[in-house]
Amino acid sequence: MSGKSPRAGMNHVGLTVGDIDEAVDWYAKVFGLELLDGPMHCDTTTTGAGRRREVFGDQWGGMKLAHMLTSNSCGVELFQFIEPEARRPENSFEYWNFGAHHIAFTVEDFDGTIKMISDSGGRARTEVYDVHGGIFICYCEDPWGNVIEIVSRPYAELSAATTK
Repeated sequence: MSGKSPRAGMNHVGLTVGDIDEAVDWYAKVFGLELLDGPMHCDTTTTGAGRRREVFGDQWGGMKLAHMLTSNSCGVELFQFIEPEARRPENSFEYWNFGAHHIAFTVEDFDGTIKMISDSGGRARTEVYDVHGGIFICYCEDPWGNVIEIVSRPYAELSAATTK
């Protein structure tokens, strides 16, 4: 090994939802995600059951799964757990706990996307903030409580603006 850390690209993010068919439609409509595969049913009798049980634990018995793709080729993997049944937590934004607490999408039509989120079962969690002179963000939720940040400019521009 050369001692230099490799540069990695984001491959995908996994989200748990309450209804896989509605979620596929919602993410396609709101963010233009492309459905690559699924929704498919996976349980203890289907291919990959052993590795899924290793990932999710012995209580895992079944789920539905769909693979979607963003415009910049990052995957969004949607899960609807059947056994045990997925449930929405009372607080889906426990940012003080370790782990991911939101995902972010760069969108072309910022105001239109927020309106579409609200009109289709999601909600805006915050006001729209101009974080750095023309770069806008808004924290929202999908209909299942997953926290989604909407950003008007690509991450490199947002990050560069925060260091000024």
